[in-house]
Amino acid sequence: MKKITLSLTLFFCALLLFACQSQEKEMTMLDDISSISISKSSGYGGINENYIATIDKDSTISRFEESLENAEGREQKVNVDTEKPDYDILIRYENGETHGLHLVLGNAGEKSRVMYVGHENNGFDISPEGTEVLKDVLDNQ
Repeated sequence: MKKITLSLTLFFCALLLFACQSQEKEMTMLDDISSISISKSSGYGGINENYIATIDKDSTISRFEESLENAEGREQKVNVDTEKPDYDILIRYENGETHGLHLVLGNAGEKSRVMYVGHENNGFDISPEGTEVLKDVLDNQ
């Protein structure tokens, strides 16, 4: 009887841990965004500080932010040898904090992926519609 109880307890603990790991995660913004700096990525792990554009216009920031906030995330193994980020993004908040992101920009009709620098296994998928918004913002910079 003790073995059965122990087995069931272990089974439910394992099930609970598995369920917690597969939960959807959302990108969160720390405060109101004051600017977004964009650079061509040099790869995972850091931000290329040779920015090609800085967005500080409220309407453009809002469109960019909406695409990020609607992104859905799961812990996912990224193959850093085959999937390279296209852009590095530095988000500056009005409270002085920053977020560094890597962006793998999809083609028209495809999803894109964004991940926090240093946390590349926690990718967030951006919808094809969000990809179009990001492409439009990036093309107009």
